[in-house]
Amino acid sequence: MRLLHTTKLVLETPTGVRPYAILSHRWLADHEELSFQDLQRMQIPPSEGPHNNYAGAAFPPRVQGKEGFKKFQGACDHASRAGLEYIWIDTCCIDKTSSAELSEAINSMYAWYRDSAVCYVYLHDVGDDGNFQSGFEHADWFQRGWTLQELIAPDNVYFFNKDWIKIGSKATFAPILNKITHIRQDILLGNPCNPSIAEKMSWAARRKTQKIEDRAYSLMGLFGIHMPIIYGEGDKAFRRLQLEIMKSSDDQTIFAWHDSLKHPNSVRDRGLLASAPDVFSWDSPVVAMDHSHFINSLLRIVGNRSLLRDLPRGYSILNDGIHITLPMKRDVGDTWLAVLKCEGEKQEFPYGIYLKERSGCDGFLRTSPTKLQKLDPADLEGLAPHKIRIVVDHHILPTINRRQFFTFQSTDPVWEHCGYYVCPKPGGRHDVGQGSGYQVLDTDTRIELSDSMQCSCVYSRSPHGEVTVLLIGIEHHRPWIHLLTNDDLYRYVDTSLLYRRTVYGAPLVSSPTSTLSSSQADRLSLALPSPTSPQSNPIPPFALSPPRSPSSSRSLSLSHTSTGTNNHRFPQRNSTAPYSQLHIGGGTGCPVCSIIQKYSIDMNVIKNSRVDFVFEMIPDKQIEVDIRKGQVRVSEATLEVDYVITVAVSMPEAEF
Repeated sequence: MRLLHTTKLVLETPTGVRPYAILSHRWLADHEELSFQDLQRMQIPPSEGPHNNYAGAAFPPRVQGKEGFKKFQGACDHASRAGLEYIWIDTCCIDKTSSAELSEAINSMYAWYRDSAVCYVYLHDVGDDGNFQSGFEHADWFQRGWTLQELIAPDNVYFFNKDWIKIGSKATFAPILNKITHIRQDILLGNPCNPSIAEKMSWAARRKTQKIEDRAYSLMGLFGIHMPIIYGEGDKAFRRLQLEIMKSSDDQTIFAWHDSLKHPNSVRDRGLLASAPDVFSWDSPVVAMDHSHFINSLLRIVGNRSLLRDLPRGYSILNDGIHITLPMKRDVGDTWLAVLKCEGEKQEFPYGIYLKERSGCDGFLRTSPTKLQKLDPADLEGLAPHKIRIVVDHHILPTINRRQFFTFQSTDPVWEHCGYYVCPKPGGRHDVGQGSGYQVLDTDTRIELSDSMQCSCVYSRSPHGEVTVLLIGIEHHRPWIHLLTNDDLYRYVDTSLLYRRTVYGAPLVSSPTSTLSSSQADRLSLALPSPTSPQSNPIPPFALSPPRSPSSSRSLSLSHTSTGTNNHRFPQRNSTAPYSQLHIGGGTGCPVCSIIQKYSIDMNVIKNSRVDFVFEMIPDKQIEVDIRKGQVRVSEATLEVDYVITVAVSMPEAEF
């Protein structure tokens, strides 16, 4: 354990047991706290004079200017005045650049606070404004996860306001602390008591940590648990904590949790373990029952001849779940009532939870997770012991409505205004009216497609009449794209609604990796007509390219390649009827289905390949199309996911 000398302000590792103070506080931003590295950069040796004159001489202005310097200085001053040679401050006594040292510190933290001579709690948001109690009760320190163990572990805890004025101690504030934290006064005062797992968990409910893993790591000391620190594991840290607790305890209050009705997954089936400390109630403590007392309370109702008399005491944890014998009876259908070996503080009979048989296997799930049932004698009748396996985790996605939207973006003028059509049954036969009909696609359009059902074609038309079609869809929550540039695609889509804009003021090259040289730009400016030219249709960049070879390939996808005939006819039509009906052998009437049929596109291959990037190089231009996940919106009933399709069109350098 590395300690800070309160007058020399150097870090030391003293041999033997030395009394030390320890600081508890609400962290500021990392760059505002004094760090381990800051203590290595002292410019001037500390003064040999009085301890309260050292700060200015010891640290450079950059360090003294940090917001946390006053807190650091005050803690050292008070420890020194109390005759303590050392103090431990988490911001600067741990080298957090070392993962091994950080892991050791987190696993040792509870013991370090417990073994301290005194703990100083610095409340940065409590002043001397005359309304002390209100400010104290609403201090941010009481909302943080790490400060829970820092309140419970030390014997002597002193509270200071933002001006480093002592305002009280844990003992003198015990009634107020009980009201704020819901921790029993006996526990705060250090009187002998044995709180249950559920009660300890309830203390941590509604507390926050900067990292989600710290909600679990900050509780290890309270349960006497040590485990590896793995930042990045997310919610799994709390599951690991519970499994470690269960290895050394048969306290079934760890199963006595319940979700609130506001929880997003309050109606889904769950595993047996809790998702977070928040699901443990702090309204009244849940108490673990002595095994013999539990058996006797059941036998009073079901009779002494019941098999419950031989109910095993413990349970085991294997890789397929928790194996446990519980008093149970069937409730409705495949739902069972299981009785836990725990009760409320003033409750005559135990708590019960509801379990559900998993279809096709011998395991059980926790169902109706909002219910932690207070049982009465009628609930206990008909109970029998059942040895079962309960799943620890249940990974089925929540049964909420999932909506998927596609948005479109391109800096190429031709693709800024496109058309689209949604097909409800790609590859099937249906009237064009069953889809969404032809619509104009702008930058703010969101196309909604359902999973495994619908497909949409997005199409653009160049001023020369060339039509490019992009098929898009989604399969098992993964989007896919398929690009076609065949010469006769104009027959299958309605381009009469598309708005054709000029290239003036719009980028000519949209690929982020392709730029025009100054000479190329000059050649383009000479080729383009002026805005005052009488020509009705401005010449696009593509018009500078030579005509395609009749044999050039016009379609490319990473999952499927199709080619078409090249007759170079791009007639303009004003009809709003499906082009596939106007074409000889017009197909189904739906443009998507007609295109699939015409070019023999295997939709199963496309869907299974999940292509998310297409690159096509043709003689006059190159096209890149990719798709990525955009904004995700989550509510209790709906999950909305946006997917962004980006099209980049550029002219190859070799064309100039």
